[in-house]
Amino acid sequence: MIKSKLSLLIAITIAMLAGGWLISGQFANNLQPQKGHTENQKRSVSEELVTVRTRYLKAQPYTPHMRVTGQTERSRSVIIRTQATGKISKIIKKAGDSVNKGDIIAQLYSEDLPLRLKEARARVKQRELEFSAAKKLSQKGFKAKTKYAAAFADLQEAKAFVERIRINLEYTNIRAPFSGVLSAQSAEIGDVLRKSDPVAELIDLDPLLITAYVSERDYLKIKMGQSAEVKLRNEKKINGRIQFISPVAQRDTRTFKVELETPNPRAQIPEGITAELILPLPETLAHQLSPSLFSLDENGNLGIKIINEEGRVQFKPIKIVGGSEDKTFVTGLPDPSNVIVVGQGFVMHGQIVKAVAETASSGKQS
Repeated sequence: MIKSKLSLLIAITIAMLAGGWLISGQFANNLQPQKGHTENQKRSVSEELVTVRTRYLKAQPYTPHMRVTGQTERSRSVIIRTQATGKISKIIKKAGDSVNKGDIIAQLYSEDLPLRLKEARARVKQRELEFSAAKKLSQKGFKAKTKYAAAFADLQEAKAFVERIRINLEYTNIRAPFSGVLSAQSAEIGDVLRKSDPVAELIDLDPLLITAYVSERDYLKIKMGQSAEVKLRNEKKINGRIQFISPVAQRDTRTFKVELETPNPRAQIPEGITAELILPLPETLAHQLSPSLFSLDENGNLGIKIINEEGRVQFKPIKIVGGSEDKTFVTGLPDPSNVIVVGQGFVMHGQIVKAVAETASSGKQS
């Protein structure tokens, strides 16, 4: 009985050991492939890192420019009016003609003013003789001082009358008050004009003004007297200085008027043509990049993708401060920056990538 129980116990023990051996073997077999799979997975992930090309960039001093569209304008203008009543007898300068200060642009009929001037001058000579005689008699005591004073007054009155007629005769010549260009003509030969009636409009285009309107944001960046450049529609470029900044904003647009003054000899540049005003702003540090490197994040922000010290992709929002079609200057990047120049469209913010320096892959930096 005891042997029978012992045999059964031994059999059970052997069975348990055999089962344990079998189970341990299966676990060992299962664990060995799993360990190998993990190592293969790590090696696969390492081999699947996206490769990007990078460029090491440092910021450089850059002077940004504000560009606003404006137009050319006259520096001054006046409506030339008659200073006397009369009929137009001659038109000497017409609309479009250039004139110098003092040039006669039109004349009124002088009527009898020349004859009256001769008569008045003859009267002055008579009064001068009478005054001379009265002076001598007064000095000798043959004539009272009151007679001498009366003769002197008559002489002065005659001279004043000559001057009035001379001025009225001069008013028949309608002259340009300053040098410029006649932009309009209001009177023709035969027109009878009253005093202060318009005859022509005179404008001054030298110096020339370029006027533009800047926003509230840019208003404080502009200084009186600062130099600026103007580009005309024909691609011609001229230089000038800011001579006026409005202290009051336009009510409807909230913009401020700015005027640049530039020489315009012989009025070569007309009024009213479109001009681009290019105003230099304070110097700043910026990175020079190609616009092809720009991308947008999920919020629509413009930026550049760079590689940080951990080898991760970072999206950095930028602000464009100037440049041309192929090169753009931006701010917002750390200095220096390792910028992704090839492959930026296939990687995302936070992704670990394999970065290859541009100099190592291409041998040069473009």
